[in-house]
Amino acid sequence: MRELPIMITPTDTPPIAAPHLPTITSAVLTIYQFFDIGDAIDLDQAQRCLSNPSERRVRLRTRQSESIRIAQPPLRIDLGSVPVTLADEQRIGALRAVVYDLGAVEIAIEIRLTTPLSWENVADLFAAAQELPAEMTERIAAVLDDLEALIRPAISRPQRSTVVEDYCVLIVERLAPPCNVAELSDHPAVRAALLGERRTLSADASRLVTALSYYSDDLALLSWNGALLIESDAAAAATAVDILAFANVELLLIRSYDAALDARLPEVHRRIAQAQRRFTMPIVRRYSQLLSDVQRLVAEVTEVTEQIDNALKVTDDVYWNRLYSAALSVLRVRVWRDGVDHKLALLRETYAMLHADADSERAAALEWAIVLLIVFEIVMALLGK
Repeated sequence: MRELPIMITPTDTPPIAAPHLPTITSAVLTIYQFFDIGDAIDLDQAQRCLSNPSERRVRLRTRQSESIRIAQPPLRIDLGSVPVTLADEQRIGALRAVVYDLGAVEIAIEIRLTTPLSWENVADLFAAAQELPAEMTERIAAVLDDLEALIRPAISRPQRSTVVEDYCVLIVERLAPPCNVAELSDHPAVRAALLGERRTLSADASRLVTALSYYSDDLALLSWNGALLIESDAAAAATAVDILAFANVELLLIRSYDAALDARLPEVHRRIAQAQRRFTMPIVRRYSQLLSDVQRLVAEVTEVTEQIDNALKVTDDVYWNRLYSAALSVLRVRVWRDGVDHKLALLRETYAMLHADADSERAAALEWAIVLLIVFEIVMALLGK
């Protein structure tokens, strides 16, 4: 939740008054955390590693579901119930893990909320989800440790990234009548609730929320911290949730590789400086190992970014395509991807520079060798006389 500056005014700004907003009579809140634990995960082997029954499935089965293509359906593991405290209320949540072949793991806690629920309550829930209690984060960390230990044989180059993404999704299944769902998309109280705020948002802050709808009785509000889905169709809600999860996985992996490149670039520059200071024989390629390492790093990151791009494809369903694109936009995936592309461009330029420098050294060495051979021939000719 964004911290607002303290301003001295005659009276505090009152909370948003929304007496005409319909109350929520049925809703589910899901809190997500996404982790990068390795380069890739063999899902079939991971499933064999798990002692408990797990489920490998694609849940995208709703309108035009054939338009959604998942390269490798993730592995879903239900982990039972867990007590959680959120917004000063004790609740029971269903704990689950979802393993993606791209090396990511999703830990989610699904909470059936006590209703009726006001929009002020929704604001409190989204605010609490942005700063989870210590016992919840510790529980999620313990579950991740146990899961990672179980499926470690299936993980290619296991290494947990320091980057962690969190998100929350509130699915509103029913609203108290009478209600006009279309009017809720621009209502200041609804948009503020999604951002975890009770106070009135400015026009700029309100634009941080993206609204989409397919029918007149459904609505999707997206922001960087979470999503609010008003959807009575369980299959459509499941499809939307899976799309949002894939968008967060994409953000996680792009950010992880951005952080990895940030760590590797100074190392590359340091090794270049060391190689330039080191004396080598003229024919010896001083940059050979460095060139190989840079080329391998570029190839690895390029391969992973292509796999991320191909992990989920939406073909001819305009709405799901818009939802996926909107999720990538509000999560600023394109901005992070541009950063990764820029660093890859720097590495390619570095590789080209080193390759050109190595070619120049080899050319100079050959020129000196030719000169020395000519001098040797001349000397031998003079000595022969």
